[in-house]
Amino acid sequence: MSIIIKNNKKFIIDRTLPEIMKRLEKVDEIDLEKFLMLLEKVGVDLIEVNKFTLDKIKVLPEKLHYIYRVDDISHIYFLDNYICNFKYVILDYKKIFSLNNDTLDKLKGRKIILEVDIKILDKLIGDSDNKLFSKLNIDFVRIKNVVKYDLSGWGKMIQQIKDRFSANVGFCADDKFYMATAISIEALNDDTDFVTAAFNGEIYGLASLEEVLLGIKVVKQAIVSGDLRYIQELTKIYTQLTSQKIYCMKPVIGEDIFKCESGIHVDGIEKNTHTYEPYNPDDIGSKRTIYIGKHSGKKAVVLRLNSLNIDCNELDINKFLNKVRETSIRFKRNILDKELVQIYNDFKDTCLR
Repeated sequence: MSIIIKNNKKFIIDRTLPEIMKRLEKVDEIDLEKFLMLLEKVGVDLIEVNKFTLDKIKVLPEKLHYIYRVDDISHIYFLDNYICNFKYVILDYKKIFSLNNDTLDKLKGRKIILEVDIKILDKLIGDSDNKLFSKLNIDFVRIKNVVKYDLSGWGKMIQQIKDRFSANVGFCADDKFYMATAISIEALNDDTDFVTAAFNGEIYGLASLEEVLLGIKVVKQAIVSGDLRYIQELTKIYTQLTSQKIYCMKPVIGEDIFKCESGIHVDGIEKNTHTYEPYNPDDIGSKRTIYIGKHSGKKAVVLRLNSLNIDCNELDINKFLNKVRETSIRFKRNILDKELVQIYNDFKDTCLR
């Protein structure tokens, strides 16, 4: 269990693998293994796969915990073909009624996660005889296609399912209204036992794993057993594996989220980092970068010069800042460190004449 909140243990299912396999023709096995190992390091408990994924990958890295999603009832018959010992099998509520005795025998002894669409949840709750639960070893109910969250009423609904079926409950939120991450965080804060997410999940219509992990830690003060400092390394491997460019301002994993230039911004961070940053970049293995350009203020320039071991005590900082801004406007970009040093040397020489 990777998360402890309100003294309750919760876990995370990651569904990145089946999603990226839909888009990849060829898989780099070395990058894939690194990616999966890093998922575990940041706090993923179970990695979801399906037949389509396993047909492409063939062999999964050992020592990780996997669950097998049955997209078609016939895929149950392939379970014995894989070396991997799946902790759970995911079955859709609609398809489960077509199981015959032979397929039921194949599932004997296996722990089941029953997946139910939120729109037909009433049908499950209305199963007065609990027929499904008597036929199969259902440990968890995963509610999918959740597009909104009722803060006042869903905790009660979750508890009702737990009490009625003696099963744990989890959410697989849909990002239709760009709320999947928020839904997942609130669900973990309530009585759900797990959530399903994917790395960079918004492009797959799911909650973003990295945002859920960091959000539940920062916003809800949960204990996250994973080391979130691996997130930047995970991002790098993900981009190599998928050739997918991540939006530069994407929360948590965007490359520009800790870059700043404006004078007010830099001054605020220097005085109190929480002015602009809800968490420290070190928490996710990242670094803060201060750019020098036409919007920079005195504070930013002094900090940058000091970082380059240049003494600013005798410098007319106002005149120097004007020179920096003029150069940035002429270049139509930010000033590189070597260019800043050259501007300083030229300015110093001019002052000495």
